[in-house]
Amino acid sequence: MTPSHCGSTIELWITYHQASRKHKQVTAQLIDVGEQSQLFDLEDVLDHIFQQDFVDPKWRSVVWWEDCTGARLKASDTVHGLLARGAGGTPGTALRLIIADTPAALWVHYEYARCARAAHTATHTATQRIRLDLPHTKLERLGHVTNHIFAQGYLPSNARSLVSWKGGCGRRIEESEKVEALLSRGGGTCEEKPLRLVVDQQVCLYPRNPGAKKGKIRAQRHEVEASASEKQVRRTTCM
Repeated sequence: MTPSHCGSTIELWITYHQASRKHKQVTAQLIDVGEQSQLFDLEDVLDHIFQQDFVDPKWRSVVWWEDCTGARLKASDTVHGLLARGAGGTPGTALRLIIADTPAALWVHYEYARCARAAHTATHTATQRIRLDLPHTKLERLGHVTNHIFAQGYLPSNARSLVSWKGGCGRRIEESEKVEALLSRGGGTCEEKPLRLVVDQQVCLYPRNPGAKKGKIRAQRHEVEASASEKQVRRTTCM
């Protein structure tokens, strides 16, 4: 197939790849890039797309171009230069407009409160990345994320009623909060700024040191033996 021409009309094939529609069929579009269109490079094409409201302008900072192989293109690449190289001239070689309108992941840090060994275990707790683009998985609200964590067995089910969420500053976050809104405020966007999932329980999830337990039992046994020995000495003295 040859590039789309009709007289002096030159057309460019593009496809929209939105993160929020990752598992749905992509949308293709044919754009007139003839001389009268004044669309000389990919930046011009992008401006045209936003001016026509084909894509919400609020996503302007998270879009970029790729060719049909996934190689990233420069915004300054000329339309005619791309068509001459065989890019964008046919549906099979359509340029890909990537729109990262949904973050790919949420970072979560597990925090254990009211635990006898909380101070000791604090350095051993994990920070985890929860993927938001999993197929057939709804992670729209924070409550969905909590359910996902327990469904995957990352925490034992008997702790489900003992967890709560906090932001980096310690502010309590309700499970009804939308994940997108939290991410837009900077929470959970990276490993250094995770949301905190607080496990609030008296008994620590980590097993206690068996050696320490044996030592405590041994000490109690010594106390009993010492007490018995003292009583025996008293009886002997009285006799």
